[in-house]
Amino acid sequence: MSRLAGTLAGRWTAVACSALAAGCALGFASGLPVGVVELLLAALGAATAAAVMAAARKGRVALVLVAAAAALLGLARGADAAAPRQDRVGSHTGSGPVALTGTVRSTLTGSSGVIVDAERLAAPDWDGAVTGGVLVTGAALPAVSPGDRVEVDAALLRAPSGRPGPQSEATLERQDVTVEAASAQMSVLGQGGPSLPRLVAGVQTRLTATVNALLPEPAAPLVLGIAFGIHQPLAADVHAPLQQAGLIHIVVVSGLKVVMLLGLVAALGDVLAWSPRRKLAAALLSAGFYVVLSGAGPAAIRSALMAGTAMFARSHGRRVDPLPLLALVAAVMLVADPAAALDAGFQLSFVGTAGILVLAGPLARRIPGPRLFSEPFAVTLAAQLATAPVMAGTFGVLSVVGPLANALVLPALPALIVVGGAGAVLGAVAPPLGWLPLQLAGLGADAVVLLSRALTAVPASSVQISQWPPAWTAALLAGAGSLILIVITARRWSAPGAATPRRGAALGAAGALAVTGLVACGLSRAEGKMRATVLDTGSAPAVLVQTADGSEALVDGGSSPASLVQALGRVLPPFTRRIGLVVLTDPGQRAAAGLAGLSGHYDVGTVVVAGDLTPGATAVVSGLQQQGAEVLASAGRSWRWGGDAWRCLTYRSATTGSAACAVEVGDPTGRLLVLGNAGTADQDDLAAMYGRALAADVVVAPPGGALSPALLIQAAPNDVAIPLARGSPAAPAALSVHELRTGSDGDLAFEGGEGGLSEVT
Repeated sequence: MSRLAGTLAGRWTAVACSALAAGCALGFASGLPVGVVELLLAALGAATAAAVMAAARKGRVALVLVAAAAALLGLARGADAAAPRQDRVGSHTGSGPVALTGTVRSTLTGSSGVIVDAERLAAPDWDGAVTGGVLVTGAALPAVSPGDRVEVDAALLRAPSGRPGPQSEATLERQDVTVEAASAQMSVLGQGGPSLPRLVAGVQTRLTATVNALLPEPAAPLVLGIAFGIHQPLAADVHAPLQQAGLIHIVVVSGLKVVMLLGLVAALGDVLAWSPRRKLAAALLSAGFYVVLSGAGPAAIRSALMAGTAMFARSHGRRVDPLPLLALVAAVMLVADPAAALDAGFQLSFVGTAGILVLAGPLARRIPGPRLFSEPFAVTLAAQLATAPVMAGTFGVLSVVGPLANALVLPALPALIVVGGAGAVLGAVAPPLGWLPLQLAGLGADAVVLLSRALTAVPASSVQISQWPPAWTAALLAGAGSLILIVITARRWSAPGAATPRRGAALGAAGALAVTGLVACGLSRAEGKMRATVLDTGSAPAVLVQTADGSEALVDGGSSPASLVQALGRVLPPFTRRIGLVVLTDPGQRAAAGLAGLSGHYDVGTVVVAGDLTPGATAVVSGLQQQGAEVLASAGRSWRWGGDAWRCLTYRSATTGSAACAVEVGDPTGRLLVLGNAGTADQDDLAAMYGRALAADVVVAPPGGALSPALLIQAAPNDVAIPLARGSPAAPAALSVHELRTGSDGDLAFEGGEGGLSEVT
C-alpha cells in the first residue's frame, strides 16, 4: 500500500493520467468514428515518438510512448462512448404515440418530473428493447420511488425543452436523459425492493419536508442546499445575486464542502482521541454518505476520491502530491464516464482545483491581512482565474466581487453546515429539537443573501458575457496546458545548472500562443448543424439563423434598429461582422425597420424581399443595397444557402392584400418555420396550400402568438417561439404546444441534432 501511495507523486502517473483523461475527453467530444480517431491519433503518436526518439534519452522516449499509448486508449474509450447506439430511446423522438416500460431512477426535487430508465418501447416504427433515461412529466403522476417498475403512455417523445433548472436540457443530458415524455400517464407495475437509491430518496424527502415545515422561503431551500446539497428551486431575486456575487456554489455540493466535512470529522476524532484507523474509517464513511445523499455530483466525487486517497496515504506515513492525484482521479472518472468531459460541473471542479493548487499559495503569501481573511480570498481568486473561461461559456457572467464575497462567507460556512445539518436531522426525528438550530441556520442563510445583494448592487460588480464560444474555452485551456508542460519540460530536461527559466518561459509562451490559435481555428469551424435564435427585439420578429456551414442569416429585422443591433451583439461572437443573407417575410416596414441598424455594424450579402416593398421598407433595403448587398425577389423561391435548404411559402395577406411569405429553413439536423406577420386566416391558407410540407421542429409565431389550429396540425412542432414585447399578453395557443416567449424568456435559442431543433438552455 505504501508503494502505491508513493507512485501517486510520480511524474509518470501525472503524464499518463493526464494523457488518458485528455484522450477520453477528445474522443467523446470529437464525434468522429472510433476507427478514424484511432488512426489519426496513432499517426500523431507515432510521429511524435519518432521525432523525440531521434534526440532524446531512453527515459524520455519511454515517457512519450507511455503518454501516446494512454492518449490512444483514452481516445478509443471516448469515441466508443460517443458512438450512436441503435437501441437508444432518444432515436425515437417524434415517432408518434408511444408506450414504454422501465424503472424509476429518481424524482426531480421541486417539480412533477420523474426520470425513468427505459427498458422497452412500443412505437409506430419500433417495438423492442431500448436503453437510456426518459423525463416523464404530467399533471397527475402517481407517487413513485426509485426502483419502482412503471408503464408510461405518451402522445410523443421529444427533446427536453424546460427552462434552466432540474428540467433543463443541459442538466438532463448530464444524467443521460435525452428525451421527454410530456403530458404522459404513468401507472405503477410493481414496487421496488430495498436499495440505496430508494433509501437516499426517502432520507432526502424527510429532510426536505422537515426544513420546509420549520423555515420560510427563501431560507428553507438555502439551508437544504448549504447543508446537504439538496436542490430546491430558488427565486430569481435570490439566485441572481448569489450567482453574480460568486456564491452560488454554497448551495450545491462542492469539493470545498467535502473537504470541510472531512476536517470536521478529523477534528472530532482528535477531541475523542480516536486511533488513526478509526478516524480514517469515520471520515470515509461520512464523506461517502454525504456524497451519495447529495446526488454524487462530479465535484463531490472528485473531492471524496482525492481526500480519501490522501488520508489513506497519510495514515501509512506517505505524502501525496495533489497534482498527480488530481490527474489520476480525472482519468478514472473520464474512463468510467467520458460524457463527464462536457459537464460544466466536472470542468469547474477540476479546473478550479488545479487553479487552487497552483495559484492559491503564492497569492495568499502576497495578500496582506489575517489568514482567516487572506486565505479564503486567495483560494477564491485562484479558482476564479482558472475557471473564468468555463464560467463565461456556461453562465455568461464573471463575478468581480466574488473573491471578497467568499472571503466573508467561507469562514462561516462550516458553522452553517453543522447547524443546518444538525437542525434538519434533529427536526426529522422530533421537530421541536430541530427548531432552534434551523432558525439560526436560516438567519445565516438570510445574511448571505443580504450580503450578495449588497455587493451586487455596486456598479460593475459582475461582467455579463454576451457570448463566449466553446472553441475559445478549449483554446485557452489547451494553451494553458501547453504552457505548463513546456515550462516544466524545459526545466526538468535541461542540463544541471543551466539558466533556463527565461528560455522556458519564452518557449512556453510561444508554444501556448501557437496551440491556442490552432485549437481556436480548428474548433471554430462550422459544427455541421443549424442554430436558430429568436431575438428579443420587442413585438416584431427577428430570427437569426446560423447554417450548417457557420454562415449567418437573418429573417426579418424587428421594428427597432437599436434593439436589433443590441440583440445581435448579445448572441453573435464579437468578431462576426457579416450577415450573409437577410430574408423579409413581409413587404411592409414592420419587417424591415430594424434592418436600418445593420449599416455601419454588419456587412450584408444578399437581401431576399417579399412582394412590392412599401416606401419605408424600400428606403431601408436601398440603404443596404448601396453598401453592396444584392437584392432578390422571394416569390416562390426555393434555394440552398449556407448548406441549408430555404423556401419562401408565398401567400396573399388577408389584412393588406399584399404578397407575403412564410420562411422555411431545413437541413438533416432540424427544420424551422418562421410565419412572419401571418394572421390566423393567412395561416389557414398556408395549411391548405402546403399541408404536411409545413412540418417543422420549431415554429416562430407572428407577434403576439395567435396560431391557427389547422397550421399547428400540419406543422406539428415541438416548440412554438412567440415574439412578444415585455409585459404584453400572449394569445392562447390553439392546441397544446410548448410555448416560449421572448418577452419573458429573452432570446430563444434552438440547436439542431439527431432529434431535430431543440431549445438551448
